Amino acid sequence: MPRTSCGDLDLYYEESGAGAPVVFLPGTGLRGSSWQLQVAHLADRFRCLTLDLRGSGETRGGSGEFTVVDLADDVARWLDTLGVGPATVVGLSLGSAVAQELALARPDLVAGLVLVATWSSTSTEHHIRRHFESRLYALENGPLDVYGQFGFWMSSPTLFDTEPERQAEVERLLKAHMSSNLTGTAGHFRADLAHETRDRLGSISCRTLVVHGDEDLITLPRYNSTVAGLVPGATLRTIPAAGHLSCFERPGELNALLEEFLTGPGASPD
Repeated sequence: MPRTSCGDLDLYYEESGAGAPVVFLPGTGLRGSSWQLQVAHLADRFRCLTLDLRGSGETRGGSGEFTVVDLADDVARWLDTLGVGPATVVGLSLGSAVAQELALARPDLVAGLVLVATWSSTSTEHHIRRHFESRLYALENGPLDVYGQFGFWMSSPTLFDTEPERQAEVERLLKAHMSSNLTGTAGHFRADLAHETRDRLGSISCRTLVVHGDEDLITLPRYNSTVAGLVPGATLRTIPAAGHLSCFERPGELNALLEEFLTGPGASPD
């Protein structure tokens, strides 16, 4: 399995396909493999790379506290080592925060940005701050099964009420792609709690797409709208009847938006 040594980290990644590079960054406590439905759709035309962030999956090393900025630096060093870039960078939730910081710090590595279920300021967007605080508290102070019960907040109410079979599949996928590194997951929540880019998003210069579910109960639709409004020229797209995990809930709709972004006007050539 491919690994890259970057300082004290042994970063695990997977790669498939050929063409213009697309880098997928996962959400809090998820493995890079959580993007499998998107990679399967795009790998016949694009070089798709997924990464287990520090503290998750098969990536090893990097003990101690870390921030979103640290995670973005990890990604930059990984891409530099592989000689990949500029690439389209796709991030979900925590991965979207990492993608923001990467585009700000290393614009030479980012040809395009897709921010899925995103936000810009944990300190002022109090609903998401309380979510992160509560999830972290449950993870560190309660039985693991109690922590897991609150994962239902990530799905849209529509799935629960009208598409129980689809919701069961979402729960299966979520379980299959969750990291077993609970200390690392706690570190991810702490990084989420410190995420602050609102005053800097105006400096992002690449093509940017912001995508959110219209029933996202975590990164609320207005948080996504704020990001899209602050990034110059960004496009905002909404996926109906989707919550926080559109990559699992509505993969067809998300895949279509990704394909449109990757092949439309201004897209990077192979």
